[in-house]
Amino acid sequence: LGLVYALIGLAHFFKTEMFLPIVPPKGTWGGIWQVPSSVCEVLGGLWLALAGLGVLDTGVQVPAALLGLLTVAVTPSNIYSFTHDAQMTGAPPLPYPSGHIFRGFLQCIFLAIFWKLTFRD
Repeated sequence: LGLVYALIGLAHFFKTEMFLPIVPPKGTWGGIWQVPSSVCEVLGGLWLALAGLGVLDTGVQVPAALLGLLTVAVTPSNIYSFTHDAQMTGAPPLPYPSGHIFRGFLQCIFLAIFWKLTFRD
C-alpha cells in the first residue's frame, strides 16, 4: 500500500494535467494542496513500504498513521469528484455514481488498513 501511495504521489508531479480536473478549484478548499499532499504521499508511501520490508527500523505505525491522516485530509477532494462527477484527464471515466462509490469504498478500506497498522499489537 505504501508503494501505491508513493506512485500516486509521483504521478501528481509527472502527470499533473491528469489530476487537475479532480482537484477542487482554488477559493474553496482545493487548489493549494496538490504539491504538499503529493510530497506527503511520496515520502509517507516510501516510509511505509521500506519500514514494512524491514529496510527502515522504524516500524510501520507512524507512517501508517500519517498516511491515514493524509487520506482523511484529501477526502474533500474525493467528495468534490463525486458531487461534480469530476473525471481524470486521460484515464478511463468512472461511471457515475457507481465508480465514485467504489472509489469511496476503496478509500474506507485504505483507512481501515492504516488504522490496523497504526494500532496493531
